[in-house]
Amino acid sequence: MEPYKVLLADDEEDIRVGISQKMDWAELGFTLVGEADNGQDALELAESLLPDVVLTDIKMPFLDGLELCRILTEQLPASKFVVFSGFDDFEYAKQAIKLNVTEYILKPVNVEELTAILKRIKGNLDQEIEQKRNVNLLRENYIRSLPILRENFLNELVSHSMDPKIVESRMREYDLDLLGA
Repeated sequence: MEPYKVLLADDEEDIRVGISQKMDWAELGFTLVGEADNGQDALELAESLLPDVVLTDIKMPFLDGLELCRILTEQLPASKFVVFSGFDDFEYAKQAIKLNVTEYILKPVNVEELTAILKRIKGNLDQEIEQKRNVNLLRENYIRSLPILRENFLNELVSHSMDPKIVESRMREYDLDLLGA
């Protein structure tokens, strides 16, 4: 499986460098695909790189981290967002929760905490992919089975009396038009 893509946005260079260099991205199943020192650059990078995870500071020039998350939630609904802040302010946390931010952590960000968060996020992303795969498999199996289901329904319809509501429902479900309309 390909590693998940991470975008890192923080206006403090030492924090960006620290996170980008201290994390063992490959070991965690991620790759750091981009870094930005302000929210506007992060937005532009996200639109082109389509990251699975966005790590962002809450306070940045041009576009703050919460606004970045709000915009990207609409554009990249499957992405996960981790917001870090030097502000121990409940209002920021409350806004982050409303934006479906996956994690809100206070600075200074330490490697152990971020590693644990990324492991959880990877588990969630893996699970979502598996669920989508299972749904697709079910859809494919249903489509392959549709001719048999139609045949069985038509045999049952010819040989037994059926409730008209059931007949109508199954005709819609099996995409059958017995009236030739």
